[in-house]
Amino acid sequence: MLTNLEQILEYRHPSVEKRFAELYGKSPEETRVVLADLMRFFWASEKHEEDKKTLRDPDLDFIFIMDEEMRPIDDIWHIFLLYTKDYMNFCEKFFGQYIHHLPDIIPGINQTAEKFEQNLSKFINYNYDLLGQETIERWFGETS
Repeated sequence: MLTNLEQILEYRHPSVEKRFAELYGKSPEETRVVLADLMRFFWASEKHEEDKKTLRDPDLDFIFIMDEEMRPIDDIWHIFLLYTKDYMNFCEKFFGQYIHHLPDIIPGINQTAEKFEQNLSKFINYNYDLLGQETIERWFGETS
């Protein structure tokens, strides 16, 4: 059973936040938004896996990726991974399993530029429906 998104969004890690803010010159408020977006990414990734198992929808046939435009989210994830015990406890508490970071997934996928665009489009549409326009705009810039 997937944990409620609101519960995950309450998660804070002061050491991760402090380190991210110092390394990337972000304010505490900006840092909290990036950490919350990481929480959204984790939750949506796990929801996608759950939905793929229970729903027969071709729109769910995509790889859940961390696109280059989402770099700040990946950067804070890297910092969170340094706190291995805390990261493992977080994963177990909220998802019942360790969430692996797979940095080479995109280069390892044998696909054309067209297939990549199709995957990205499905990824964006899924997350737009799940998390809303504001989240997608933070992750990818304004949509018009």
